[in-house]
Amino acid sequence: MWPIGSGHARRMRLFDILDRNHGFTTREDLRRAGLSQHAIRKLLESGRLVAFTRDVLGRPNANPAFGRAVQMNSRAACVTAAHAYGVWVLEDSGFHVVTRSPGGKFRLDGRFPVATRHWTPEPVEPDRQLLAVESIRNSLAHIARCQPLDAAVASFDSAVRLGLLSLEEAQRLASRHRGRFAEAVALTTGLADSGLESLTRVRLGWAGIPCREQVVIDGHPVDLLIGERLVIQLDGKQHLEDPVQLARDRVQDRRLQQMGYTVLRFGYAEVVFGWDAVLAQIEALLAGGADRNRA
Repeated sequence: MWPIGSGHARRMRLFDILDRNHGFTTREDLRRAGLSQHAIRKLLESGRLVAFTRDVLGRPNANPAFGRAVQMNSRAACVTAAHAYGVWVLEDSGFHVVTRSPGGKFRLDGRFPVATRHWTPEPVEPDRQLLAVESIRNSLAHIARCQPLDAAVASFDSAVRLGLLSLEEAQRLASRHRGRFAEAVALTTGLADSGLESLTRVRLGWAGIPCREQVVIDGHPVDLLIGERLVIQLDGKQHLEDPVQLARDRVQDRRLQQMGYTVLRFGYAEVVFGWDAVLAQIEALLAGGADRNRA
């Protein structure tokens, strides 16, 4: 039985329990909260809860990727988990999981996409109590080891920008967790407005082309500024899907050009899949002095 209280209060208690773990809980947690076996059975029979395993229950509309992870005796991990927190990741990064306990075994399901399996012998933070999705810090640690370094930096930048951890905290963690985690943090600024901006900044740096992020020109920030006059603007999918935003962007481009700036605008496919052509275009403009003030 539920503890004494109104039906509304009991429902809110159930919602709170489920919300702690992205819509999942265990029979043990429900019993600890005061539900009897009979009450749990009624919730399952009514369809308000679904059994994903013998012990793990969840909402019927829970994220299917998380449900699949739970059924694999795992948690969503790496880019799959980071995406759930709203962090920018490369599209089509696959399905990533980590076992719920050190040394635990995955229940392979043969489904597509094939799961990329992670192990965490030394997690950044304890998260064994989480059922369906690993913590954001452990997600970033997996991303640092799993993803290309520039993409990992984009995810770290996004997490800092979202306030999921501070740059100072990331740097403290990097002092204890060396290797790729520290490499990603060393390139993280937390200033980028999008993952494309982070990718472009890091790749330009590797090409020996320094740039500044989110420089305000005439009251409006630009994504990247090379030198004094070459502006790089990056368009995510939201720009293409929002005609109002697209029109605003074009107006800003013309305004900057009238002020003497050279403006280049690139989209996701160009940066992610056509970087050589993007870099060649930027280098050609730099060779012509597009980054310098005109006399």
